[in-house]
Amino acid sequence: MNDQAEELRKKIRQKAAEINRMKRSRAKTVAIVSGKGGVGKTNISVNLAVGLAKLGKKVLLFDMDIGMGNIYHLIGKDPGHSIADFFIKGEPLASMIKPGPEGIFFIHGGSAAAQLFEWDESYMEKWIHALEELIEDYDYLLFDMGAGASKESLNILHAAEEVLMVTIPEPTAITDAYSMMKFIYLRDQEKIFYLICNRAESAEEGWKTAGRLKHTMETFMHVSPTILGSLPEDNVIRKSVTAGQPFMILYPEARVSTAFDNIVKKYAGLPVNEENQPTGFVDKLRRFFTERRDSR
Repeated sequence: MNDQAEELRKKIRQKAAEINRMKRSRAKTVAIVSGKGGVGKTNISVNLAVGLAKLGKKVLLFDMDIGMGNIYHLIGKDPGHSIADFFIKGEPLASMIKPGPEGIFFIHGGSAAAQLFEWDESYMEKWIHALEELIEDYDYLLFDMGAGASKESLNILHAAEEVLMVTIPEPTAITDAYSMMKFIYLRDQEKIFYLICNRAESAEEGWKTAGRLKHTMETFMHVSPTILGSLPEDNVIRKSVTAGQPFMILYPEARVSTAFDNIVKKYAGLPVNEENQPTGFVDKLRRFFTERRDSR
């Protein structure tokens, strides 16, 4: 009888452990992109990681510009290894993870042409398996997407739950940002979009820029990105890059740091939008019908 009771308690413990494992939070995956280069995307990626870490989040930042990565310059840390070592030398991805400022973690993309390589099917399988092992260890996986649009980088981009689009007030940057979001959305209507306007001359200009982009997506794609905010043109950014430290750490009282702190808090504090989460067939059908009816 005691053996039966002990066996029952064991099964209950196993079931509870299984439920807890299923309930364990998984990292939010975020692809940080821009329509064109030179808009400050990598700087925003690094400082977003720092800002989230300051809020107590465990963050892993990937430099996906493989062979031409420069995140380590902005963090001021010698990475030693890169993603290329994971693929080419077969070293564990966990060994690529390096600590950064404010408790963030990052993986270097490599900074030599010799580290450029073609992904094959075995590389992708290895990559996916490694990510599966990491996704439950962090609150956020941030992917700073490179400028190149390889098939593999597009797979990562489309697989991420959220896309954070960085633009600047220049007309070409806005056009390119819309084209990029349209491209992403047409392949995944469940994607969640966020907007940041960088290097604005004024808060009004920044919000108007993001507002135009949001309105264009609403009009033509029938999806409404969330505007996180606007960042001012600030010379402390150049100084922080030269010093090899994130501006949120080196100049915490600067205008751009204050504005970015508000952006991070808004992003981290946004309530879950159930309509933006992956849904089943019936829920999707109902949503598509509602959108079609409302667009008439």
